[in-house]
Amino acid sequence: MATGGSSSSSVPSGGAAGSASADLKERLRLPDPDGCNNKDCFPVRVLVHVNDHRKVIVILHAIGDRQPDHVIVVNIKTDDEDVQTTYGIDVSDGSDEDYIQVMDGWYSAFRLDKTGVFYDSKENVIYGVPRGHPGVDLPRYLTILPAPKKKDPAAAGSSSAAGATLPGLVLLTSDQTTSTDKRRRFSFPDQRKRIKSMTKSDLEYYLHKTQKEAADIGLSIGTTALKSICRANSLPKWPYRKILKIDNEFDNSLKKKITQSSNLGKTVDGVTKAFEIRRKKEALYQQIMADIPEELQGIDGIVNNLQDAYNAGLHIGTDDEEDEQDE
Repeated sequence: MATGGSSSSSVPSGGAAGSASADLKERLRLPDPDGCNNKDCFPVRVLVHVNDHRKVIVILHAIGDRQPDHVIVVNIKTDDEDVQTTYGIDVSDGSDEDYIQVMDGWYSAFRLDKTGVFYDSKENVIYGVPRGHPGVDLPRYLTILPAPKKKDPAAAGSSSAAGATLPGLVLLTSDQTTSTDKRRRFSFPDQRKRIKSMTKSDLEYYLHKTQKEAADIGLSIGTTALKSICRANSLPKWPYRKILKIDNEFDNSLKKKITQSSNLGKTVDGVTKAFEIRRKKEALYQQIMADIPEELQGIDGIVNNLQDAYNAGLHIGTDDEEDEQDE
């Protein structure tokens, strides 16, 4: 794998072709003639990696019956959008292992850089922009989801009148229940142990959940107890909706721009937008966590209030409490 130049990340950069001055999008539509003389070639796999320092595009070109011929590598400085280097790697005379080794080398380097966003057209996934916590190393699949169908009020009314089950509803028998109907009770000793062992990182990990989900499923404490902890530690409003709003910016329109564009420049623009979404979410998390003390405050008082409530038989801090809308 041809490499060169320098970078502050583990991503390979640079190349032997030297500096290029042509417009970025023109070069992405028609790669450097010195590296791609065959006009009958076409891309069969594209890797795009974007971080704070540069964008790297690696394109495997084939000819004829999808026979791999060469790899084009384009490095772009993110501060001025000029193509820094463009060069080709000939894989036409070697075995299949040759081009696989070249592409896998770039793939591995991009995956090692946890500060950027990485798109692989072969896997149809993008790394670095997971739903929820931005530090989770999970791929986001780029399958285009169907738009939710609009309900016909007239049809729904007639079905209801006929006694039919409305779309999306599940009839439950007397011995069935859904998970949302189950009301979990947490014993005082269990809650006391969990609350006393809670850390700032525990709160951070579940911020993308609703406050009830974070308490019930994630932390295994009552919602009231979690709200008390948040109020005592400079988190008066649970940020679930703010995080969800940023997550929803990665929508079908952006997926199509990344995966279904015949213009590689638009694909790069889409991956760059995904990186901006990542940075926006990271900034939100940093803003939220900056106000929370490293050691959670008020824990003893919260536990004492919880014990008083249990002694009075109120069960405050269990999931039998009234739910409030997340902020």
